[in-house]
Amino acid sequence: MIDFIKIKISDEALINQVWNNEILIYVGKSEKRFDDEIKELYTKSYKNLYFTKFQNRLEIKGSLHYFFNDGSHNANDFNIYDCIETIVQIKELLKLDLYKCKLINLEYGVNINPVIKVDDLVHNLIYHEKRQFTRPTTHFNYKIAGNEAYKQVKAYDKSVQFPKECFNTFRFEVKSKQAKFINSLGLFTLQDLTEINYYNKLINSLLNEWDNVLLFDKSKQVDDKFFNTDFWEDILKNGNRNKFNNQKKSYYKKLGTDNLHSNIKKRIEQKTNILKSVHIPTSIDLETAQITIKFFDTY
Repeated sequence: MIDFIKIKISDEALINQVWNNEILIYVGKSEKRFDDEIKELYTKSYKNLYFTKFQNRLEIKGSLHYFFNDGSHNANDFNIYDCIETIVQIKELLKLDLYKCKLINLEYGVNINPVIKVDDLVHNLIYHEKRQFTRPTTHFNYKIAGNEAYKQVKAYDKSVQFPKECFNTFRFEVKSKQAKFINSLGLFTLQDLTEINYYNKLINSLLNEWDNVLLFDKSKQVDDKFFNTDFWEDILKNGNRNKFNNQKKSYYKKLGTDNLHSNIKKRIEQKTNILKSVHIPTSIDLETAQITIKFFDTY
């Protein structure tokens, strides 16, 4: 469910406690300009987590999923209990106060097996909201859309990365480098990611972002204009503010209820239900590497 995170610690005592932990390995130092002044930054690591010490804060970043798999990969399903268990393990290793670990970066998503080849699926992803999907690399099976600072959606073939771990696996993911978006989900600190109910918000967010995707379904017989990117570009340039969304609704209506976009959404729903249905203990104490868990509200 959750992959990459970055947290910020501003509490001086906690910074020193974490930084001086014997399990951390010194990586090196670098220089960065702050307000016309060059200052030194120091970095340590533990497994796939990186700790960067600034003048007034400590940032910790890395993939919870990789950490769970001992740094080998993030291709398998990472259920919600696994996420929580991993955070609790990190808390105990570093003696963290999770309330003092502010979330400033977050990636979350799901892996599904679509009814078509993933590279064909990715190829036919055209827009997210009103931003066009682009390929930031030469890889044919990877696209991204959105505002890099605020929110992006990523869509790619996970099985190309890890062919031994999965096959024809589509990864749909939301990524944010801005606390403003993360906070809009009700998430503020690492403590929040140990509370079950917050994961419902992440699931709803994934489904909403998929709803905002324009996907060409060329298996259906509709007016060819809908499969012409120039048609959509012209609407954005010359139409009123609602015309793009209205045309997208019209396009999906013409496809019928059984279409590729709706099929992918059903598979995302099915997978998220699996990720949250794994047995979860109901009374765990955080101070002993356990957490108090509330059951999901009806989804």
